[in-house]
Amino acid sequence: YSIKKSATMGQAAAKELKKNELGEGTLHEDESKSISPSLVTKVPLTTAKSKGSGWMDAETKKMLWKCKSKGKMLKNYSVVTLGEDKDTDPIAAIITVKSSMNSITNIICKTEPTFDDQEPLSEEQLKKAGITDADTKLYPFSKLSTKRQLSTAHSTYYLITGKEEEKELYVGDKLSALGYMAIFKDAKGTVVAKAATHGVQFSPTLEAAIGVDLLAIVCMGLSMASNDSAGALAGAGVI
Repeated sequence: YSIKKSATMGQAAAKELKKNELGEGTLHEDESKSISPSLVTKVPLTTAKSKGSGWMDAETKKMLWKCKSKGKMLKNYSVVTLGEDKDTDPIAAIITVKSSMNSITNIICKTEPTFDDQEPLSEEQLKKAGITDADTKLYPFSKLSTKRQLSTAHSTYYLITGKEEEKELYVGDKLSALGYMAIFKDAKGTVVAKAATHGVQFSPTLEAAIGVDLLAIVCMGLSMASNDSAGALAGAGVI
């Protein structure tokens, strides 16, 4: 599954991917910045692959999470559950709040407030996302904003820290290549993850350093591939 064995097409992109060695993340020291502490990498190198409707640790084959797309066309949201059992309580909901042909903005919501006095999504916001249960309490935890060009893309992931406040945590760049190649860095410019397709496979392999929020990186990666719902893409392994 090594990224170093990626397809030879797009030599410039492959060289760029190879020369950007993984550094170290920081979330293993402060897991409050993660969507779920159990999805923060704890070892120097974690390799993840898609499996069915979710993602697994490629080495241990342990299922990390499952993602299910809900809502109707133009009303997209997905729910994420930990591990193998899709019937467990969701840890997050991924909601598309804005999209165009070449861009998308998603928010990742949790069931507990992110900061003091945070208001949950309003009934109108829930309906817009396709969530019909007015009693649902969802609090925006993070946001990602992505713009795509013909063969490249750029994504930024922010933590929501206040009513009108957000803090950049990650940036991602999809490289110009026939297959999928992307590099992810933290706000300080440290490379914390890389993704690439192997041979002619459509599903990329993700390699992440220690202290990285795997779910956040995958959400960024899939948004650089398409505007389709997060659950559909995650299930198909297309990030």
